[in-house]
Amino acid sequence: MKRKVFLGVMAATMLLVVSGCGTLVKGKLESSKITIEKDKAKKLELKLNVGAGELEVHKGADDWVEGKIEYNYDKLKPKVLYKLQGDKGIGTIEQGNKPNNIKIGNIKNNWKLNLSNEIPIDLTVNSGASKTKLDLKGLNLSSLDVKAGIGDITIDLSGKWKKGFDVSLEMGVGKSTIILPKDVGVKIDSSKGIGKAEFVDFISKGNGVYVNEAYEKADVIINLNTEMGIGETIFKLQ
Repeated sequence: MKRKVFLGVMAATMLLVVSGCGTLVKGKLESSKITIEKDKAKKLELKLNVGAGELEVHKGADDWVEGKIEYNYDKLKPKVLYKLQGDKGIGTIEQGNKPNNIKIGNIKNNWKLNLSNEIPIDLTVNSGASKTKLDLKGLNLSSLDVKAGIGDITIDLSGKWKKGFDVSLEMGVGKSTIILPKDVGVKIDSSKGIGKAEFVDFISKGNGVYVNEAYEKADVIINLNTEMGIGETIFKLQ
């Protein structure tokens, strides 16, 4: 209940920030190359912290992480932290501080990242006022934790998975689209939010639990624990 109240307050606050008065500051468009180099890690713990802007994540990196972030204000310059701890690589990519007295609509902060599929990844995504597309099919996920803020978000977990994993989703304000595999077992344990939730081609087990047709006989299962937010959330199979 506290999160629902918080989301409502945040939505109202952000509307004021976007539409309210502020000093127009236009910075030069800058670009930062993002690389977390491949090392001896056997697994990766990666956290992406985006405050405002756009985020896209795909597979296809030769190193652990590759990509580019474009921003139009120096304070938005991303920070990349990484260390090898035993056989686990621990990485964080985070946005710099949003400058004061600037409308969110004037911010350019576009993240395009590719991840390796060579080692298991515990992926955490914290998005603020952002448009987010996580195309995660084909990756080697061992867990996924997403906390969405304001803005539309699409998470694509379709395709074939060799191992099951747990997913934690806290939806925010906006439209959320979650694409899940039809040929791998899927179980969704959902809490009701203020907005609308639609479970396309899923079987209701009662008490907010939904499964796909493959679930009962599946050797590989993706377990989702979801907390709905404000807006529309669609779960569909592909």
